Amino acid sequence: MSSVNKETVVKGGLKLKKGDVFKKKKKLLDPKSIDITIRKDESSVKITKTAAEIAFERRQKANMGDRMRKKAVVSHKERVEKFNQQMSELTEFNDIPKVSWTK
Repeated sequence: MSSVNKETVVKGGLKLKKGDVFKKKKKLLDPKSIDITIRKDESSVKITKTAAEIAFERRQKANMGDRMRKKAVVSHKERVEKFNQQMSELTEFNDIPKVSWTK
């Protein structure tokens, strides 16, 4: 400490917090005073669709109806038979290979 001047060292006692001097009390909010309602601005909610969007939705509904009618015509038994026929036509290349250490 000989290299440091004694004039630059500031001596002082410890400052301790005593009691409630430094504590701030939290203000309690009255739940009845808080307004939690959500309001929508009617002018920003109104969205108009273009002619292309309307035509797209109309065509999409028609396509869905066609798909549902085609599925309703084929019974479960016929679907299973068609699936089995497709599986029998596949080569054995798609089968799970046999793994053996002895052969």
